[in-house]
Formats: sequence, structure tokens, C-alpha cells
Amino acid sequence: MIPELPSPLRRADRVLLAATQWLTPRCERENWVRGWQAELWDREHRRKQDGTPGLLSGVIQDALWLRGDSVRQALAGTPFLCIALLVSLLLMATVPAVIAAGSLHGFLVIAAGSVVRVAIEASLVAFVSLAAGVTSLEQNLSGMQRLRLKARVFFFAKMVLVLLLAWMMSTDVTWPIRPFIPLTTLVLQSLLFVLLGLLGSRWSSLDSALRCQHCLCSLASPARVGRPSWNFLEFTGAELECKQGHGHLSIPEIETSWCQASEWVAAD
Repeated sequence: MIPELPSPLRRADRVLLAATQWLTPRCERENWVRGWQAELWDREHRRKQDGTPGLLSGVIQDALWLRGDSVRQALAGTPFLCIALLVSLLLMATVPAVIAAGSLHGFLVIAAGSVVRVAIEASLVAFVSLAAGVTSLEQNLSGMQRLRLKARVFFFAKMVLVLLLAWMMSTDVTWPIRPFIPLTTLVLQSLLFVLLGLLGSRWSSLDSALRCQHCLCSLASPARVGRPSWNFLEFTGAELECKQGHGHLSIPEIETSWCQASEWVAAD
């Protein structure tokens, strides 16, 4: 329930609050209106005494900041934010190559000629990454078929974007020496692409292992569980909770016969 605006406020201030309160998140709207009512009333009282200016810009900026902060909290750790950041990095990495090629058409022509080679190298990097991964993808996907499909699509999208980003970064680094030593440049670019691709694929695997199986959001910071001196009597390690309450991930500190790997425990 939005509180009634007090009568000492000027009509302009009442209109300002009534118009900008809808910019704030619903859960914070009432406290926001109360706080600014008091602030505007105090500023109006002082303005009549010493000519203090109004707070038009402050009201709008505060409302917009609250709205932006609520969006940031809602997107923090989500798969959408992860994909959006990778796409943004890929676009940023593409700009130097386009500038060096002279035009977007010139860059596309060069990129089209490298499709087969890049596809072969990316396939090898992906195979090595999955074969020597930190954790098995199937081990982390024990939920419903719909959730398993969602996790696979997200993992595949990350891998594709990471490999494209690795190729663009290797292209940016080796492009200045391409006209002078083309063959050497080709070898250096391939080696750099493989190195960056392996590092990026390892990050992608670790990131997937530390996400909720239900909503695919990043898990909260790990919390210590158990006592190290009781390794053979009870679980000792760390637990990472889903921020939405879907469950937690148990990571043992020392592998034992009854607890050899991380385990996802869904909420009841």
C-alpha cells in the first residue's frame, strides 16, 4: 500500500513522486516513497528559509538505480547473463579483426576461407576437453529429461561461444604479422587457438559443474561442512547452495569409498 503524500509537499513534488515511484521495484516502492517524502518535505522547509534547490535529479536517479539494481540481482548468475557476456566478448574481439581487414566484407572473406581448418581444430579441442574434463557432464545431470536437455543446450552454447572467442583472440594477436610471415602466422594462430580453447573449455566445464541442476544459476559461495579429523566418520568438505532453494552441491574434501565425487542433492 503506497502511503499518502503529505500536504506540506509542493504540487510539483507530489507529481514527481507519483510519476517516478513506478520506476522502482514493487517490493521497495513503499519504503522508497516514504524516504523521499521525508527528504522532499525537509528540503522544501529549508528552501523557504535559505533558498535550497529542489531534488528533481536525485529522485529520478535514485529510482532508476533501484530499478537497475533489481534487474542486476535478478540476472546475477543466470545462464542468460553468462551467454550475453560471452556474446559481448566475442563482438568486442571481432572489432580489431574487422578494422585490420579494412572492412566487414574483407573479414568475412578471410573467415570463410578458414572455416574448415577452424572446424577441425575446434572439434579436436572439444574432444580433448570432454575426454579429460574435470567432471562428467552426465554425472551432473541426474534430473528430469527436460532439465537434462536444457543443461546440454546451455553447455553446448557456452562451448561454441568459447571456441569462437578463442579463435577471434588468436586472430587478433597474429593478424599484424600475417603479411610478413603467413605460414608461421598460421602455425602460431593454430597453437594459440588450441591453448585458449582448452583453457576456455576447462572454464566452461567447471562453470557447469558449479551450477544448479534445476535453474542453471550459479551456486552461492561454498560453506565448510564437517570436521577434518572425522573424515571416515562423517562428510567433510564444502556445500554450495542454490540461491533459489532448489538444492545443494556437496563437494568432499577427501575422496572415500562412500563419497568419491561431488553429489547434487535436490531439495525435498
